[in-house]
Amino acid sequence: MFHPTLIKSFKAALLATAFLSASNASADIVISGTRIIYPQSSKDVVVNLDNHGNKPLLVQTWLDDGRDGVNLEELKLPFIITPPVSRIDPKKGQSVRITYTGTPLPQDRESLFWFNVLEIPPKSKAADKESLNQLQLAFRTRIKFFYRPDGLKGTPVEATEHLTWTQKKEGNAVKLVAHNNSPYNVSVSTITLKTSQKTYDVDHQSIPPFSDTAMLVKGLASVVSGRVQFDTINDYGGTDHHDVGLK
Repeated sequence: MFHPTLIKSFKAALLATAFLSASNASADIVISGTRIIYPQSSKDVVVNLDNHGNKPLLVQTWLDDGRDGVNLEELKLPFIITPPVSRIDPKKGQSVRITYTGTPLPQDRESLFWFNVLEIPPKSKAADKESLNQLQLAFRTRIKFFYRPDGLKGTPVEATEHLTWTQKKEGNAVKLVAHNNSPYNVSVSTITLKTSQKTYDVDHQSIPPFSDTAMLVKGLASVVSGRVQFDTINDYGGTDHHDVGLK
């Protein structure tokens, strides 16, 4: 059974162990999908969690706005997750419902949040004689959560296709700048800058709506001519490849 102090010490466990894992272990909870889309017109969205492991797990779910180190009680996000805490037995699943409370969010663009799942295994009998540091085998999984207002212009696919790219030199480095004039977030998984003689890796980032996002080109010291090759992640978790010229 779960240790009786586990729920009471959840805040400490979250801060101390959410980002820790054993090198020879992995998370047992699998989320249905790699991102969550919440259309404004939906009453709610349901996320399925499955325990692929061999032991029962205590699972906590919550949303954050991307800021690290913020106390959960200070996050005043306009969503309710039901249930926020649950026990999932081995080879079983749990549905989590996310409901928008109606607190205003921008209507001209998507809003990006993060859906978190923290799984904590039961405290073993052997651990009863030891320190609560046994909880350091907790795992956190985190995926993107997009709130998408109705009536946005264009589509997410068009947003990726209409990105434009330029370069700018900063000191001894060159940065690749993505220009996103759409209301959609563009999730990028890889970017390279390819010239006639060499291919350069780029420190990729996701590109927010109506923004210019600069990313460092590794090993490049001066502006060059070339093409940008990049992969984006679509609403279904699939990858789309793009190959475009620099402006």
